[in-house]
Amino acid sequence: MSNSKAKWGADGSELPIIDPHTKAKHQIIEEYIENLIITLYQKARQGEKTFTFIDGFCGGGMYDDQESSRQWEGSPIRIIKAVRSAYKKCKRKYPLNIKYIFIDNDKNHIDCLKNYSMLEAGLEELANEQQHEISGDFGSLIEQCEFICRDFENIVSYCISIAENRKGHSFFLIDPFGWSHVSMNSIRRINTLKGSEILYTYMIRDLKRFVIGKNGVDTVNFNKILEASGYYELENLKLLDRVSEQRYFRNESLRLFRDKGNAKYAHTFSLIPKGFTVVLYYLMHFSQNITALQVMRDALWKHNNLYHFFEFEVYGFGLKTIDYYEQNQKLDFYIEDSLENHESCIDILDKDLGKNIRNGYEATLCQIWNDYMEKHPATKDHFEDLLINRLLQDKEIEIIRNDKIVRERDVKKLQKKI
Repeated sequence: MSNSKAKWGADGSELPIIDPHTKAKHQIIEEYIENLIITLYQKARQGEKTFTFIDGFCGGGMYDDQESSRQWEGSPIRIIKAVRSAYKKCKRKYPLNIKYIFIDNDKNHIDCLKNYSMLEAGLEELANEQQHEISGDFGSLIEQCEFICRDFENIVSYCISIAENRKGHSFFLIDPFGWSHVSMNSIRRINTLKGSEILYTYMIRDLKRFVIGKNGVDTVNFNKILEASGYYELENLKLLDRVSEQRYFRNESLRLFRDKGNAKYAHTFSLIPKGFTVVLYYLMHFSQNITALQVMRDALWKHNNLYHFFEFEVYGFGLKTIDYYEQNQKLDFYIEDSLENHESCIDILDKDLGKNIRNGYEATLCQIWNDYMEKHPATKDHFEDLLINRLLQDKEIEIIRNDKIVRERDVKKLQKKI
């Protein structure tokens, strides 16, 4: 993250202190990218072979983690390591071609990343921006880094051109400190790119405090940069209770980026740092591919720690960092809370999808994902649980595969194939 108070020394002598909620965000990014590579690269027949990762506000690559008295690896390092971890877990025989583009508008940050953090992380072979190949028993991983010192907004066209020429799948991590550093036009252009997706940090708390419902210059700039005129304009906004307010801001944000940002699939994850009672920012995921949404949903579900999160202090997925890293380096659910969320999710899905099935809705699994995945926080496991462990076993539905009705004794075989 650049354009913030975080500062890196060019030689690594100065590293910013990492916040707990940023740790959580980094873990989500790392886990998601690993699972994304595995999912798309190992697809049936022939999977995706080319990936382009653009980190638009990369920072210096390392943080000072005072809780552990160690250094904490930032997003550029975690992206590379996630790709390598995924490659080791895959068993394919064709090359996996990766290009990383790391962008920051502060030269000290780029120098720190290239000359200090990459070496500290054991990635010095990529610091010279030359192509590097790792050979394995089942293929090869071809990687190349590019480091750019410029404002992301001024280099978007170049990044889009690179991703477009390389084809394949592109992932844009857009993690600015505030809303003013990336325009809706840039988000829209990326979303128009075939095979693209975005993970975008959207700072909602400051918007609520200083922009939305105001008439100052910030409001004018906000409406201009993010084309937000006509959004967040509920007249009785101040009369909403906390849950209703959180739901309203989340839904308006989704409406804005779907309408103006050309996001086919959009999903939010709320971050609530220690000491906050409302959302500081959303991680907003935009994709043109239902598979990317499914993989992101799985990652976010694992990191959600909002107990009974469908009617909690925020609406939907989220993470409160008040207890997250004080006692655990990894999120560790109380199992009964996790199970209650699981059951609540299936109950809500049953009220929508289950009800429509009982009223005559028929569809393929792919159609069900497309019709219902975005409207619910459910993962594939939840859909499977509803369809197979509830509706099929209760004989409320029939599942047909290869023109034959699936028998009860074949349910476990079907589950493995879903």
